[in-house]
Amino acid sequence: MRVETIVELLWPNRTVDACRSLLYTLASRLRAALRAAGLPEALERVPGVNAYRLDVEPALVDYHRFRRLTAEAREAAERNQNDRCIALLTTAVQLWRHDPLPELHGARCEHLRRDMQEQLLTAEKLLAASELADGQHDRALIRLEPLIADNQLDETLARLQATALHNVGRTHDARQFIAAFRRRYRRTMRTDPHLDIAELSPPSPISRRNSPTDEGETAAVPRQLPHDVPDFTGHTDLLSELDMLATDNGTPNVIALAGMPGVGKTAFATRWGHHRRDWFPDGQLYLNAEAHSQVSPVRPEDALRRFLVSLGVPADRVPADPMQRGEMYHRLLSERRMLVVLDNILDSDQAQQLIPRSATSLTIVISRNRLSGLSVRHGVRSLTITPLPYDDRQTLLTRIIGSHRARAEPAAMHTLGLLSGGLPIALRIIGEHVAAQPRAALSDLADELGNRLLDIDGDDSDELTLRTVFAWSVNALAPLPARLFWSLGRFPGTTIGAAAASALLEAEPVVTERVLDRLARAHLVNHDAVGRYRMHDLLHRYASDRDRLDGPTDERRAALRRLFDWYLLTAVNAVRWLEPQRPAVPDLPEATAVRPTEFPAEGDALHWCEAERSNLPSVVQAAAREGFPRHAWQIVDTLHEVYDRSGPQHDVRDMLKLALAAATADGHLLGRTGTLANLGAVYYASHDYQHASDLFTQALNLAVECGFAEIELACLHNLASIHLRTGRIATAVDVFNQVLQGCRAAGNSTGEAFTLHHLGEAHRQLARYEEARRFYQQALAVWDQVGSLRGRILNHVRLAELSAQTGHPEAALAQAQVALDLHGRVNDDVIRCDALVVAAEARLRMGQHRNCLAEATLARAVGEELADPVRQARALAVLAEALASAGNHRTAHARCREALDLLEHTGEREHPGVVNRLLAIAADTART
Repeated sequence: MRVETIVELLWPNRTVDACRSLLYTLASRLRAALRAAGLPEALERVPGVNAYRLDVEPALVDYHRFRRLTAEAREAAERNQNDRCIALLTTAVQLWRHDPLPELHGARCEHLRRDMQEQLLTAEKLLAASELADGQHDRALIRLEPLIADNQLDETLARLQATALHNVGRTHDARQFIAAFRRRYRRTMRTDPHLDIAELSPPSPISRRNSPTDEGETAAVPRQLPHDVPDFTGHTDLLSELDMLATDNGTPNVIALAGMPGVGKTAFATRWGHHRRDWFPDGQLYLNAEAHSQVSPVRPEDALRRFLVSLGVPADRVPADPMQRGEMYHRLLSERRMLVVLDNILDSDQAQQLIPRSATSLTIVISRNRLSGLSVRHGVRSLTITPLPYDDRQTLLTRIIGSHRARAEPAAMHTLGLLSGGLPIALRIIGEHVAAQPRAALSDLADELGNRLLDIDGDDSDELTLRTVFAWSVNALAPLPARLFWSLGRFPGTTIGAAAASALLEAEPVVTERVLDRLARAHLVNHDAVGRYRMHDLLHRYASDRDRLDGPTDERRAALRRLFDWYLLTAVNAVRWLEPQRPAVPDLPEATAVRPTEFPAEGDALHWCEAERSNLPSVVQAAAREGFPRHAWQIVDTLHEVYDRSGPQHDVRDMLKLALAAATADGHLLGRTGTLANLGAVYYASHDYQHASDLFTQALNLAVECGFAEIELACLHNLASIHLRTGRIATAVDVFNQVLQGCRAAGNSTGEAFTLHHLGEAHRQLARYEEARRFYQQALAVWDQVGSLRGRILNHVRLAELSAQTGHPEAALAQAQVALDLHGRVNDDVIRCDALVVAAEARLRMGQHRNCLAEATLARAVGEELADPVRQARALAVLAEALASAGNHRTAHARCREALDLLEHTGEREHPGVVNRLLAIAADTART
């Protein structure tokens, strides 16, 4: 779930930045609760998309258990297994304690809460109906009483209540109840309910009226729905939602089903129609309008002829005039309770002429396209059928290939489920292919299917392959959307914005955005975040395969060059805002064929970097693979320092490894040397000093050999930083002084500021506090000259740590607060975490225990977001001491053990003071 969505749900009308501290704290508490429940890795931050992922088994979540139990109960009820239905629903209903999601606010939350409450009410109704069917009339009365009180206009509940009263011998009370209900309903709704004294049977969504027989027109009862799919799986929530829409008198009697090709729209509608057959006693009409197939779409006038003949009109009496056909169709369906399914519809105009005007019939319109015209002009409600989630994929596959075989190779089953992308058609093709080879290992078949899935036949016709199914949708597109669809097959990432797509398409962004929206209406791409789009994995593979096999090589290479140029030059524009003191990487391409994005402010640049973070590893890998190694290393070397500021660093490390290989392949010695140094910096930030030292040494040797003086100084500086971290302080000071002279001689102000900063660190560790302060202040002055806000904030934090160490907590707090106040302008969580720790430490010394606990808790949460065990341990040390001072020794001891475990698992040796402090607190709290 995206951070923006979480903030919207928890703190409406507040910005993400204003709530970030609260969010980090809540995430930390949730992680602690999950650890206590044996799920230490369940909550993770998703780098690049500014989101969290909660990875837990659905069976552990009460709401998912409730939905599974109610789905099983519904199937039991349909088989008249009332005792099983009652047992399942009793368990399901008992999972509810209070109103759902009481802490969440806003319109979206209210809608979600109403939906959940409606699901509970539906389950309660089914439970009461099953109890009545099982003869448990008194129990049903007890259950219905509070439900009736809260839902006084619900006809289903009223019918159940009247039935229950009648069945226990209280027929007079049942009559009185119905009379009172009718008066109440008429007074409120200004119409009569369907419930009356003469009829107590279960409700139907359409009112019962007689069918017409005027003008000699017959009243045949067609049953045209395709056969139900016996092993239909999943979508229980959407089936329930369709139930509610069909029975809601306040919505139009037309429902649109949309979704991507192969997602199972027809099977879904067929399953619902067969299970609700008794709601439509006058029959079902079904039309495959052939919008996406090998034949021409069915014309509305031809469809009307088919319908009229199905309704009993002799073929020779069907009017020749399309208008007259339409009028006869509407007249025949007037007052009839029928289900009309219009499948494979091209657009709203094709559907419009076939939708009955009758208020007593229900029409389901199925299309691969989003039929906005029906929604806008007629208020038609739409349901989007989505790919099946993981559990439903496994269930369907198991049903097809057999449980014994599925249980024998769970890893291969997982792979097959992923290959399908959740498309039922893909799952069936996979399942049938596996079932046809009973002796083959699933793992071997998974490897084969990974390469051939698009081309494997799904039936005996040799025509039903995924490639064919997808082609029907793409062939229906106009030329420009079709060209963009194939172009998106070249895109290596997961989500794309209009500007990047414009580089592929070689069009203006405003034009590209309109075309992307057209693809989204056809469900060939999906809307992701605002302004971004996502393509289903199988559709992407289809487009990519077609592009590789059939696309012109020159055109393809030119499109990829434009894409990589756009990424690189847009990254350069972003870094001009975020790291203005940094020079651009060498040998950049000219912006001749693309228009890179310009950013009006620093926040816009940072937002772009975060939005693209999840894409960049794939983009870099594709650039190297497709013969653009220079773009690969240049993109990474441009952006890596931006990503050093926040989030786990494994993705940055992996990208830098790719960049190093690309720079080597490019033969660019300066690029290779710089990338070696940058990769070493990531290992250094992760406290892996051995790997960092090896990489810095390689970079240093190459820089000396090639005469790259600036990189030589940077590598010496970085090696000195490792000496400092590993206790070789005198060596570090000597090297830092050498680097300082070199930076001043070369006019390298940024290098000078960093070196002064680290000299301050070295002298602080040597307890030469005045010298340390002088170096920090000199560094601060240089950062002011350079104009680096991030550098200034970093030095304020170190000055705060020095003040705290020398017994001046008030000064430490003031300096830390300066850093925290400025943090929002640079969004560097590493610096923020350090500032929070020293602020908490200062408040602890000042006796402000409540504020200390709050800031230490937040610092620990930020450290978790960074996946930095050392910073977490520092925060936990302050937190433990504050808890102990407040008398909470048990929790303090637990926090100490947690911090010591973190340091032990990382092999961290650089902070003996932190370890000794933790051991002392742990010993004191253990005694008490």
